[in-house]
Amino acid sequence: MTSKVFVSGCFDTLHSGHVAFLKTAASFGDLYVGIGQDKTIALLKGKTPVNTEAERLFMVRSLRYVKEAWINRGVGLLDFAEELERLLPDIFIVNEDGHSPDKAALCARLGIAYRVLQRLPEPGLTARSSSALNKSDKLPYRAEICGGWLDQAFVNCLQPGWVICARLTPHPNFAGGGGLAGSTRACLARLNAAGLTNMEPEAYAKLLFRFENGIDEPERPISGAQDALGLCLPGISFQYYDSGYWPRVTQTVADAEVIHWLEAHLSLYPINQRPPEFSPLCGKNLDHAALEVLARASALCKSAIETRSLENFAESVALCRQAQKTLFPAMFPPQALSEIERLEAAGSFRAWKFTGAGGGGWVLLVDARGIPGAIPIKISVDGGVG
Repeated sequence: MTSKVFVSGCFDTLHSGHVAFLKTAASFGDLYVGIGQDKTIALLKGKTPVNTEAERLFMVRSLRYVKEAWINRGVGLLDFAEELERLLPDIFIVNEDGHSPDKAALCARLGIAYRVLQRLPEPGLTARSSSALNKSDKLPYRAEICGGWLDQAFVNCLQPGWVICARLTPHPNFAGGGGLAGSTRACLARLNAAGLTNMEPEAYAKLLFRFENGIDEPERPISGAQDALGLCLPGISFQYYDSGYWPRVTQTVADAEVIHWLEAHLSLYPINQRPPEFSPLCGKNLDHAALEVLARASALCKSAIETRSLENFAESVALCRQAQKTLFPAMFPPQALSEIERLEAAGSFRAWKFTGAGGGGWVLLVDARGIPGAIPIKISVDGGVG
């Protein structure tokens, strides 16, 4: 009996590298292809696809190596999970760029062989990859360093304080994780496409904030502004919130010595993605003492960055995490904490915290040593937004 083989991907701007990968995958058996929805691409890559999901499905189905293809029903890094369980293929194949521990674990649970292929071009052709072809994508990412949740009005009405963010230059691996303002980044891409980039950064951030949140719609929940400001303001942004959705004070640091010091001590590490049902507000506990610790941590972090005090910086990150765990325990599910324990066994770091709402995704590490897969951050200090 012929083996069933499954692959999944976006397959936007279909190129020879895609075809070579599908040809090799089809050599293992009958090939089935799951294709990401338009909203999955927007979520993971921070931009809308060049070709719609209907166009991408048409092109992939037209390839002679493909037995059948469809649009995955899910959204996110494991958007194909429902189809994988229904198809139960013999082999699930990814290329080197598409490998993740989540995918391997899902296949192990379902008893499906998991294969990672090298990215090899068709003989005689130039190697192609979507990452290389999309170098024009220069949109930044946002890493929340300390004080997260103080930008939420329901929090800062009880305790004002600073939120500290770094605007990051793009990295190919950032597209596959949560916690770096991916949804706000997708909105930024749409505004940029409309030609609205020639604005002062904070004014553009305010436009982005309104565009994403739809605050002219009274019934729609409104999130804080740290993502919009973190993406639009260069370098490090200090945002002071006091009873509102928009900070009362914003400051930026783009001094080369401060930036290089911070880059030397911070890295990001990806862990399993948030489960689909994840809600960071579940079980929230707005304990007054914990709120005070969160505000104290962010003030200490601001001072530590300005004076380049590594000891105080590491302490502030640890304090922020401890306060967030008390206030929003759903941010720290057992599986995420287990991954952090394994990470501690693999190397060393001074402190850690989630960048964003937690539950999974990217973890911020202070002074990581000997941890494979940790990505040193690179802070974007130019004034543009892509």
